Amino acid sequence: MSNMTEVDWSIDAYDYELPQERIAQNPVVPRDSSRLMVVDSLTHHNCTFRDLPDLLQPGDLLVLNNTRVIPGRLYGHKTTGARVEILLLKPVENDCWLALVKPGKRFSNGTTIEFEPNSSFGGDYKLQATVLSTDRETGGRFLQFNLPQGISLIELLDQFGHVPFPPYVTDSQAFTEQYQTVYSKVSGAIAAPTAGLHFTDE
Repeated sequence: MSNMTEVDWSIDAYDYELPQERIAQNPVVPRDSSRLMVVDSLTHHNCTFRDLPDLLQPGDLLVLNNTRVIPGRLYGHKTTGARVEILLLKPVENDCWLALVKPGKRFSNGTTIEFEPNSSFGGDYKLQATVLSTDRETGGRFLQFNLPQGISLIELLDQFGHVPFPPYVTDSQAFTEQYQTVYSKVSGAIAAPTAGLHFTDE
């Protein structure tokens, strides 16, 4: 007979209250001054992230994710004037992307979306997309973007896109670059590898 304690797998069993005032709205400066909890099988203690090199042992493996967050949240409207918000998930082919769309239930195949430039917009391009179909796995939509010849969607995101910060961060656009790791190189992520945000160039 097993002596293991029965686990409550219901979602409600893991609810907890997190006061709004305890959610950091701005990143700590410098990055490596953030707090770090060190836990082993018997004890735990607190230190700062800059202590990490002293904590690593010979043979430890440190894996860094060098992905770079794209400004993949777009705002726009349908031809009816209804407001639209999309979050790009991944490119498919030939300027087609899989994206989450709000409000999703109102977007049938063939719907045209015209996107609004952000505050940094300085060009003459227009950005439109057409809903092709629904992805059953994610509930998202496959969007075919109508792009100027020779221009990729990634190139236009700086003019039309917004970095998709977590919804609990309110004053987010003020620290866009701080939402990237110092070693980020490969564009394509829709969320930062947050553990890496605490590393500095040093």
